[in-house]
Amino acid sequence: MILKGNQRAGGADLATHLMNEHDNDLVEVAEIRGTVAQDLHGAFGEHEAIAAGTRCKKPLYSLSINPSEPISRDQYQTAIDRIEQRLGLSGQARAVVFHVKHGREHCHVVWSRVDSVNMRAVHISHDRMKLRTLSQELAHEFGLSLPDGLAQGRDTDRERKKDMSLGEKAQAEATGITPRERSAEITDAFRRSDSAEAFRAALKEKGYILARGDKRGFVVVDRFGKVHSLARQIDGVRTRELNDKLAPLAQEQLPSVDQATDAMRARGAEAKERVDARVSRRMAELSGKLDTRQATRRGKLDCRKQEMDIVHGSERMSLHAAHKSEAGKPFARVAGAIFALFERVPGLRSVIAPLRRNPNINPAERHRIEREALDRRHQREHFMLGRRYKALDRLDLKERRSLEITVRRQIQETEGLRADAAQLRQDQIEVNKIDITVDASLAKAEGKRGWKARQAKLDDGKGQKQNRPRGYRQSRDDLS
Repeated sequence: MILKGNQRAGGADLATHLMNEHDNDLVEVAEIRGTVAQDLHGAFGEHEAIAAGTRCKKPLYSLSINPSEPISRDQYQTAIDRIEQRLGLSGQARAVVFHVKHGREHCHVVWSRVDSVNMRAVHISHDRMKLRTLSQELAHEFGLSLPDGLAQGRDTDRERKKDMSLGEKAQAEATGITPRERSAEITDAFRRSDSAEAFRAALKEKGYILARGDKRGFVVVDRFGKVHSLARQIDGVRTRELNDKLAPLAQEQLPSVDQATDAMRARGAEAKERVDARVSRRMAELSGKLDTRQATRRGKLDCRKQEMDIVHGSERMSLHAAHKSEAGKPFARVAGAIFALFERVPGLRSVIAPLRRNPNINPAERHRIEREALDRRHQREHFMLGRRYKALDRLDLKERRSLEITVRRQIQETEGLRADAAQLRQDQIEVNKIDITVDASLAKAEGKRGWKARQAKLDDGKGQKQNRPRGYRQSRDDLS
């Protein structure tokens, strides 16, 4: 069981991410506790609204529970309660969401860190160590296996640095290349190269450009135009060792960061246009299924809006009929006449004002209060429904972007394989050219040597050629 948690803000983005049905086979909102709203966008919006009264910048604590094997919902509940108690979040508002992705179920839990009673944020310290200990305890209790590093309790600073940030994760989803894969490619190119020029050529083959940095010695520009420090991309190599190996490369031989970035963008401009065209065609083919699912989901909300409009209309009609019926009774008519009479006398207005504002005495005042209360409730329900429509728009856009990212990554991988195959064919053609040239040179040299050998046979023992008359032709007997 792997537990990963972090303090964060951006409740709307988090809710959209958790409700994304394109990246998950199944999304189930199992629990929303401690909020008036019963949807994720509304609940997280309430958490952030309460946090606005404090100095807390990250009012949410997001946790993911990934068991190595399927577990029951009771076991999930046990794990959530124990984590909540260990982190000091007991009693805080929370939301529990279950995802099924690639046939594997995992759970997300989001707590509000702000104590609404004391208006203070719950201080969470050493949460990584606490979650690591809880992972070991829960795995032992539920009979689950743990990764080697987690089972042995390794949690060094170097392993922490390997964790992807949210920006790196988004870039990896868009490009299909994780920071570890990029580091592995550059490290492999460094290990296989025996010189600086060989390393530079190896990076070029893998789609990277070696450049000189403004503040750092050497940087590498990837195929997407991103700049990375070369020393941080190579595992197990010190900066001094790297500089010694690349010392033969003069600074004038390397392009600057701007030059390398422009060259990489120019190189990928044509490929980008080709990829964009293929992405558009592929999106037109795959959007039908996504549009159907989104239309079905939006249709449910439209039905909810239609039902709400019908209910609101019937409530207004019922209230109006009740007020009309009550206004026709004798007591209401008499009270209305008396209050109207007193209103005409200026000296009695201040005396009669408290009685006129008393809903128990003045039916008209009570009717006004009831109408305003009903209107406020209807406005609040319309506002909440409108917020759900806005959340649905964000979710539809997120799912469409996820589909486009998936399609683009697949096409880029195909284009990359095609480009590698074309480069391999071009390299093979160059090798064949060299082989043909070498073979022709050898054949020509061999022919010259054969001609010289035949001429040597025509020479006499002293190494002199025989004097023959003009037009004399040598016979086979003479050559034998």
